[in-house]
Amino acid sequence: MLNRDTTLWFPLRVRHSSTTRLMAMKHMLEKEATVSETYIPMEYRTENFHTELVPAINNIIFVRTTYNHLKDIRQNQHLFEPLRYIMRPVFDGKETTSEVLHVPDSMMKDFIRVTSERQSNVIFLDNLDFACKPGMKACITEGLYTGVMGVVKRIKKNLCIVIPIEGVAAAAIMHVPRKHLRYISDAEYEELKNQ
Repeated sequence: MLNRDTTLWFPLRVRHSSTTRLMAMKHMLEKEATVSETYIPMEYRTENFHTELVPAINNIIFVRTTYNHLKDIRQNQHLFEPLRYIMRPVFDGKETTSEVLHVPDSMMKDFIRVTSERQSNVIFLDNLDFACKPGMKACITEGLYTGVMGVVKRIKKNLCIVIPIEGVAAAAIMHVPRKHLRYISDAEYEELKNQ
């Protein structure tokens, strides 16, 4: 269950979002004393021979704070009214309820590391059903992404490591040599992910 006083990463939807509104929301959140970090994955897109750096995911901003601080920000300031929680189902032993989705620090650290490099071998995946499907887990042992953990997938016949944030986003490192992977068990992956 969610500890309301622990600093965590929360993916939030920004209602009626545009690039300008998303960036403005990021800047306003960064001015809040109770917010320790924000992140919007960016990518270059070319349209009509014009290349521009834009958010890779249309209406998502990641915010690192406590649930209680986030709740206060959303309730007490009309500026943050467009922010929406993303909920996930949780089984509490008796019944299934829902709680605000949060991302473990180590998983978010890997996601930021991979998506902030803007390398040509990193792509964002639109098909989250495919990206978030269970699969073999591995840790990259050599190269630019040493230490990054993810799910091994084949995309266009290439061996890839996918860093999924369930129901929100997924990034894939393309063309990872098999010799640069150390396969890990699901239990070890969960333990390392939640550190």
